[in-house]
Amino acid sequence: MADDEFNIDELISGSDETGEDVPRSNTRNTNNTSDTSTTGSTDSIQHPFSVRLDEEYVELIKALAWWKRISQREFIENCITYALKEMDEERLTLILNRYRKEN
Repeated sequence: MADDEFNIDELISGSDETGEDVPRSNTRNTNNTSDTSTTGSTDSIQHPFSVRLDEEYVELIKALAWWKRISQREFIENCITYALKEMDEERLTLILNRYRKEN
């Protein structure tokens, strides 16, 4: 279920909660490879992930990532990070525990 308090406009505005501009990445710095598990420069191992979305969502992700000059992967990661910041830790723990129990 979607959280009614999620504010996509704030996410894509390019500013943080203080109203200051957030530095944007440039897709030219993104590694281009056919192996998505090695893309990026994080300390953790990345895993390929596939999902089917309606075309309108795919176009939105591509357009918003392009607008922010970041990769689509980074845009989705930013969306998840933003959503997690809005959620309290106790609720997140409950959700993860239920998910792990069912899967």
